[in-house]
Amino acid sequence: MNLATPVFDLKHVNYAYVNGNPVLTDVSLDFLYGERTVILGANGTGKSTLLSLLDGLIFPVSGIIRAFGNRLSEETLENRDYSMEFRKRVAFVFSNPDVQLFSSTVWDEIAFGPLQLHHTVNEIRGIVEYQLESLRIADLRDRAPYTLSDGQKKRSPLHRAWQLIRM
Repeated sequence: MNLATPVFDLKHVNYAYVNGNPVLTDVSLDFLYGERTVILGANGTGKSTLLSLLDGLIFPVSGIIRAFGNRLSEETLENRDYSMEFRKRVAFVFSNPDVQLFSSTVWDEIAFGPLQLHHTVNEIRGIVEYQLESLRIADLRDRAPYTLSDGQKKRSPLHRAWQLIRM
């Protein structure tokens, strides 16, 4: 990655929900490689909306978002190669872990990301076992995610997102 190229570059981005209420208006900013950014604001000011835009979960009604030098849009994410590369680098962890947990076991939950990236069965086994050990949750491998404590639930998708970014 060229360090001079912003990781994310937003130019005059606007977003409004279906009811027409604007959430983000004329947002222009860059997120630079190696930079740490904090997004602060009161409830309802668009923080989660901004993060959803950066993850390609939703798209602006106007303006341009670039990720790693390429335009981020519904059309570009339909390109399998671009989508795979983007999803390897960007992930979103929801504040409510129950929204993200959907597999029958913790093992399957952690395997979901590498599976989507078409790793081999042996690679997935190695990745999952490494993550279970590094998170110190190997004893939870066969538990249903909905039976975990809130802290345990948050570790599984967070680590899955971290793993996606590393790949």
